[in-house]
Parts: sequence; C-alpha cells; structure tokens
Amino acid sequence: MVFMDQDHIDFPTNRYQLDDFEGFTPNEMHYLLYSTSDKENSPLIFNPEINDKLITQVRFYNHIIQYLHIVKTQQPLKLTQKGNLPRKFCRELCDMDILEGDRAAFINQPIMREEDSYYIHFINIFTQLIGFTQKKHGTILLTNKCKEYLDKKSASELYQYLFTAYSTRFNWGYSDLYPEAWIIQGGFGFSIFLIQKYGDQAKGMKFYSDKYLRAFPSVLSEFPNTEYSTGEERFQRCYYLRVFERFLNRFGFIEIEKGDLLSDNQIILKKELTDHVIKWKILE
Repeated sequence: MVFMDQDHIDFPTNRYQLDDFEGFTPNEMHYLLYSTSDKENSPLIFNPEINDKLITQVRFYNHIIQYLHIVKTQQPLKLTQKGNLPRKFCRELCDMDILEGDRAAFINQPIMREEDSYYIHFINIFTQLIGFTQKKHGTILLTNKCKEYLDKKSASELYQYLFTAYSTRFNWGYSDLYPEAWIIQGGFGFSIFLIQKYGDQAKGMKFYSDKYLRAFPSVLSEFPNTEYSTGEERFQRCYYLRVFERFLNRFGFIEIEKGDLLSDNQIILKKELTDHVIKWKILE
C-alpha cells in the first residue's frame, strides 16, 4: 500500500516559466512533484485555517468518522478467519450509506464479504495504514493516535491529516490493474492547480487529461496500445479513476457529471472547498 520507487524526471535548471507547466517554472514543478510539503520551496500551500463547517460537508471525511465510531462501539471487533471485516459489520456500513457509487448495486447484490465493496475494503486498509486502527489477536480496534484525533483535533486538522496521508502514503494504483505510473499520483498538486484554474467552467475529462499529458508526455510510455484501446485512452481512464474519482471527488474538490468517459460529456466542476484548502505562492 506504500509507494514503490518514484520515477525521476529531469528538469532544466533555469527558472523560466513553461506553457506546458501552466506557468510553473521547472524548479517549481520539481518541488511540486517531489517536495510538495516543503513549506519553504513548494508552490503549494495547505491552508491551516479551514472552516470546519466546510469539512463536515465532505462525504468521504464523514464516512471515515462514521467508520471509526462504529469500530469504537464494537471493539474489539472480531474479524473473519481470513482477517477481514465480518459480513454483519459490512452490512451495517451499507445501511449507514457508507458507500461510493451507485447504492442500488449493493441492494441488488448484498455484500457477502469485505471484498464485495472496494470502498469498504479501502477504508479498512487506509485507516490501518494511517495508524488509526490496528489488528490484534484476530480483532480490530482503534489506536491511541486515532482517539487523540477524534477527541482533541478539529475537523480541519483531521481532514488535513487524511489528505496528506492519502496523497503521499497510500498507493493510488492499489488493485486498479493499471500500470504503476507514479507521475499520476506524484503530480496531484498539478491536478489540483488545473482544477482551480479551469474548474469554474464545465470542462470535459479529456480537457484535463490533455493538459496533464502536455506537461508529462513521457507517462504514455507506461500505457502501450492494446487491441481494444490506445495508450492515450488507457491513460485517460487511469487518470480519471485515480485523480478525479478517487482523490478530488473524495476530498470534496470537484463535482462529476457522469457521461461518456472518452468524450467531453464527462463534465468536471470545481467545488468551493478547493480554493479554501489549497493556496499557491505567487509564481515567479
């Protein structure tokens, strides 16, 4: 679930702005990719004063809180022989609408095990990865670290912790069957910048994937053509899934109007929260 070795991209050493980088200099892009949290050099700034009311409107944030509270009420929660969450517990999560995607699919096909819901499985492994839950003697329970965040930290502090852990520690390619393509995750800050720059107007998914490919064309080397689709089409599907559906959408940055993935009918719109969470240093 942690990163494999990061690809290395060589940048020019001079500091002129590049159109392909939407005005970032090569040095700025280097820090944005490899040292995103470097407060001195990274152009991205995480706003430390976010209104908690905005955070509590984010479904993913609320799902994490609900999951942790239900574990707390049942801990130590006995796991299956394979170490998975028990079926009854998973059904409780579904009944609480801790779902992602079409709820009707889970009504027509009831969950029989944890893996029947990628989202529930993801929340389970993610909360373990960030040290909020732990397995012990065939059970799962909250850690002291988790209790501290739930009892003493503000919503914005918890949100920032989840955001940082998800963007830098969790492997976005986990179980999606696409190539590793580290640059898709490594450039999460650039994707946010694109949304902030263009997201006030409805744009098709292809608009953003074309912008990303313009900045990082070498990523296509990891997406060879197949009998059924081109490498660019496979990249776009991967980019949409990892960045837009499972990152920007989860953290409340965008609204997605469903449509044909490979056309401009897949419409993306920026949400208000985006500009409250992420700030930028003035570009040189």
